[in-house]
Amino acid sequence: MNQQQTPCSPDDSIHFQNLNSGLGSIAEVMSFTQHPTDPLTLLAGLGANGTVATGTATTMPTWPQIVAGEGGTVAIDQNSPQKWYVSTEAGVSIRACGNGNACAAADFTGAPTIGYGQTANDTSLIETPFLLDPTLTTDIVIGTCRVWRGLADSGLGWPGSNAISTMFGGPQNTACNGASNPVVRSLAAGGPASGAVAVQNSGSTILYAGLAGSLDGGANLGGHIFANFAAATANSSTSWIDIAKSFVTNDAADAHVFNPGGFDISSIVSDPHDATGMTVYATVKGFAGNGLNAPHVYQSSNGGGSWINISSNLPNMPANAVLVDPNDGNTLYVAMDSGVYVTTAAGTCTSSNCWSLYGTSLPNSPVVELASAVGMTTGDGRTGELRAATYGRGIWQIPLLTAAYPAAPEMTLNPVSLNYSPQAISTSSLAQTLSVTNTGNAALTITHVTLTGDFNETDNCVGPVIAVGASCVIRAMFLPSALGTRVGVVTVYGNVAGGQATASLSGTGTTAAAIILNPITLTYAGTNVGTASTAQNITISNMGGVTATLQTPIVTTNFVITANTCGPTLASNVGCTVSVAFNPTTSGTLKGSLSISDSSGMQTASLTGVGVLPATDTLTPISLTYSAQQIGTLSAPQQVILTNMGDTSLMLIAGQINSGDFTVVNSCGNSLNGHSSCSLLVTFVPKSLGLETGELIVSDQYRSQIVTLNGTGVAPPGVSLSPSSTLTFAPTGVGLTATAQTVTLTNNGGLPLLIQSITVSGDFAIVSGSNTCGTSLPAGSACTVQLIFAPSAPAARTGSITVVDNATSLSQSLQLTGTGVDFSLTTNGSTSQTISAGYEAVYPLLLSSAAGVPGTVSFTCTSVPTNAVCVVNPSAPSLGSTMPITVTLTTSVASLQKPLLPGIQPLVWLALLLPLGLLRLGQHRAWQLSVIVMMCSIMLIAGCGTSRLIPQASNTLPVTPVAPTPSGVYTLVVTGSSVGLARSVQLTLIVE
Repeated sequence: MNQQQTPCSPDDSIHFQNLNSGLGSIAEVMSFTQHPTDPLTLLAGLGANGTVATGTATTMPTWPQIVAGEGGTVAIDQNSPQKWYVSTEAGVSIRACGNGNACAAADFTGAPTIGYGQTANDTSLIETPFLLDPTLTTDIVIGTCRVWRGLADSGLGWPGSNAISTMFGGPQNTACNGASNPVVRSLAAGGPASGAVAVQNSGSTILYAGLAGSLDGGANLGGHIFANFAAATANSSTSWIDIAKSFVTNDAADAHVFNPGGFDISSIVSDPHDATGMTVYATVKGFAGNGLNAPHVYQSSNGGGSWINISSNLPNMPANAVLVDPNDGNTLYVAMDSGVYVTTAAGTCTSSNCWSLYGTSLPNSPVVELASAVGMTTGDGRTGELRAATYGRGIWQIPLLTAAYPAAPEMTLNPVSLNYSPQAISTSSLAQTLSVTNTGNAALTITHVTLTGDFNETDNCVGPVIAVGASCVIRAMFLPSALGTRVGVVTVYGNVAGGQATASLSGTGTTAAAIILNPITLTYAGTNVGTASTAQNITISNMGGVTATLQTPIVTTNFVITANTCGPTLASNVGCTVSVAFNPTTSGTLKGSLSISDSSGMQTASLTGVGVLPATDTLTPISLTYSAQQIGTLSAPQQVILTNMGDTSLMLIAGQINSGDFTVVNSCGNSLNGHSSCSLLVTFVPKSLGLETGELIVSDQYRSQIVTLNGTGVAPPGVSLSPSSTLTFAPTGVGLTATAQTVTLTNNGGLPLLIQSITVSGDFAIVSGSNTCGTSLPAGSACTVQLIFAPSAPAARTGSITVVDNATSLSQSLQLTGTGVDFSLTTNGSTSQTISAGYEAVYPLLLSSAAGVPGTVSFTCTSVPTNAVCVVNPSAPSLGSTMPITVTLTTSVASLQKPLLPGIQPLVWLALLLPLGLLRLGQHRAWQLSVIVMMCSIMLIAGCGTSRLIPQASNTLPVTPVAPTPSGVYTLVVTGSSVGLARSVQLTLIVE
C-alpha cells in the first residue's frame, strides 16, 4: 500500500508478517510490550504458558520462556529499558528484573516485588492490569477493585498510602471482596506530569480505570469507567468520577447510555497527541444480541464528560484493544475477534462507514493487543510497523497505514565559493551574495551562520522556516586585517543530514588607506528590544601625511551614534572616536554597519548585536465557566494558558485558588521558557447546590492576574442531601440553642420519593414546623428541614440527620457537628472582706471549663459601693482549662487627703467655741461634751476613722469634693459571660 491508498480500498499486497518463529504453533498472548529503541526485542505474557521474550536484539529465532505458570501483563520501562516487569502468577504478582535482555528465569523466582501483601490482599482479575506511568516510568499503576500507584521496582513502603482511590463499588472493606467489589479490567494515564513529591501522587495527572463486565467481575458497575483528573492529590479516600454515566451524544438508539450491555471495558487509551490527556478512547468486549446492544468503540474529547459512539460499521464482535496511530491522531486501529480494523477519520466516525479490515494473512484468531514501532523499517525504505498479538496464534506485524519514506530537508549553497577583489587593510568590501536553497522534501530551519577569517555577513536565513524549494540569502563582506591572501569558510547550520553546509571565501589584503577604522567589527551582547546597550568605540585614524576631510559617520538601523569627537578634518597621525550603541527594534541577531566617507574613499565597520524580547505573561482566558456539576464530584479540567512571547524565561510563576470550590494543577512549574506556553488545569468540585464563584490568582515576576471562576453545583442523580459534607454549627452554650441551619433534600430521580422518616441524633433537633418534606417528594423537586444545635455538654458534639426513603440507597445521611460551651465560676477563698474606707478588698475566684471548650469569658461587677472600683484580672481569659481569677475592689478612690489649711479652720473654731455654748448645760456636763467635740475635730483634721490615706497627686482640694466610700455592708455580684452563658458569685464587703 502506498501513502495515497486508504483503508477503504485495501491493497492485498499488504500482508501481516509472522513473528512467531520459535514461539510455537499455539501462543495465547495476553499482553506484550517492546523495547523503545530495539523493536526486535519483545516481551510477551502467554496466559497459562508463562512469559517469553525474544532472545536477541537483531533477530527473532527463539522465544525462550523466562517465567513459568500464569503469564499476564508485562512491561518494559521505556526510559530505562533494562528494567523488565512480568506477572508471575494469577492476581497481583509482579516481579521486576533490571538486566534487560539478559533477564532469565532465575531473575523471576522468589516472592514477587509487588504482590498481595503490597496491595492490602485485594482480589483482582486473574490477569491483573498494570502499567508503568508514561510521565514517570519508575512508578507503576495497578488495578484491583481500586487503583494503586507507587515505586515499580520496590515493594518497600507498600501498601502504606499507595492506594489512590476508594473501592469503586460495594462495601469499603479492608480488602476487595471478589463477590461484591467490581474489579478493574483496564488502565490508562494521560495529561501532564503532576510534579508531586509523594510517590503515590507522582506521574500523570489524569488516570482512567475501566471495570470488568457485569458477568466477569464488574458486579453492579459492570463496564463502567472511572477517572481522576487531579491524581497529584489522590489518596485512599479519593472518590473518582464515574464517567460511564456521561451522555453519549449520538446514540439515541441506546437512550444515550454508555455501554448499555455492561460488558468489559477491554482497553482505554489516552491519545498521546493530546497533551492534556482529555482525548480518550475505550473499547467494549461484547456481542450484541439477546436484547443487549454492544457499541464497540467510544471516543471522548473532554475526559469522559461526554462520549460519541464511533463503532460505525465495525462487525458485531468484541473489541479488545485500540491504538492511536503515532503519526496521525485521526488514524485509529482496533483489535477485534475478527481481525484488525482501521479508520482515518476517528474524529468524525459517527455515522458513515469509516472502518475497514486492515491487511491480509492474519490468522483467524482474536486479536487481543496492538502496539506500534515507529522507528522500525518496513523493508521498502519506509519506517513504522504495527504489531498485533493474537489469542492462540502469536504476534504479527504489518506497516502502519502512515508508514512513509523519511522526509528530510537538504541544503544547497550557490555558489560554493566567493572570491573578493583586493581590499585595503581595515576596510570593508562590497557584499557578495550566497544563496541557500532547500532542495529536500521537508521544511528547512537554519539555526545559525558562522564565518572564519577576515569576513563578516548579514542574512535573512536564521529563524524563518524555509519551505521546500525556497531560498534565503547570505551577504558576505571581506574585511582584511593583514596584507596578502586571506581565506575563510562560511558554515550554515540547519536540520539536515550532517547538520551543515559550507562555502569557501578568499581575498587579498592590500596596503591600508590613509584613513583606517579600529576595530572594523563590533559585537554586542543580548539587549532588550527598545533599550540601548552600553556604547562601544571605533577609532578613526589618519595614517597619511596630509590632513584628511571627513564626512559625518552613518550607522544603519538598530544602531545609534552616542558620541562623536571627529570634526570635518583630521590631521595627519591624529585619531578621533565614534561611540556606537546597539538599540534593537526587533529580536534576533541583527547586522549593521558604520560608514564614514573621507578624502580617501569610504570606510566601513561591521556591527552585530542580538535583540532580546523581555518575557511576557499573556493569560487566556480570564474567566472560566463550568457546566452544571454534581456536588462532591470533580469536573473535567479546563485550561488557563500562560504564554511567554519573549526571548527570556518568565520566572516566579505560581497559581493558587483564592476562593471558591475549585482546584488547580500548575503544569507550568515556576518558570516558562521564551516563545512557549503552558497550562494551569482548573477543576470545579462543588460542595453546595447553586451558583458558585471563585478566583484563580496566577502570579509571576511582573504581576498577579485574576481568572474568575463560575460554576453551578447540582444534586447527583437520585436522592441527595445538601450540603454534601459535614454541617457545622457555631460554638453554643450548654442549655442554649444555636441559630438554625437549613438542609435540602433533592429528588433528581424519575419517580416520587416516598419518605419514611427523617431523624436527627445527638444534641441536634429539627425546628418545629420547619420540615417541608412531608411523606412524598415529587421527581425534580426539593424540600428543606431546619436544624438547631442545643449542646447538653461542653466540648465537641456530633450527630447526624438521616432520611429513610425508597431510593436505591434506602437512606441518606449528613454528619452534624458543633461545640458545646460551659464553665463554672466559684470562689477560691473567703467571700467576705472587712476594710476601712480607702482600702482594697481582694477576692480569689476559680474559672473552670473542660479541655477543648473554645471561646473567652468577659466579666462585669454589679452592686459596687459608692466611690469604689471593681477590677477583674484577667479580664477576658480563654476557656478550656482551670485558672485563678482575682477580683479587686478599691474603695474611696475619689477621696483626698486633707491637710490643715485655712479651709478647715471652721472645724477648729467649732471645737473651741462649743464649750462656751454648752456652759448652760452645767459645768461638768458641758466640759465633757466640749472635750468630745474637740477630739473629734482633731481626728477629722488628722483623718478620723482611718489608719491610712489614699495618696493624691496634689495637696489642694478639688473643686467639687467627693465623699469616701460610706461605711456599711455591701453584697457585690461578679458575673462571667460567654456565648450567652452567665455564671455569677456573690461577695460580701464590710466598710468600717
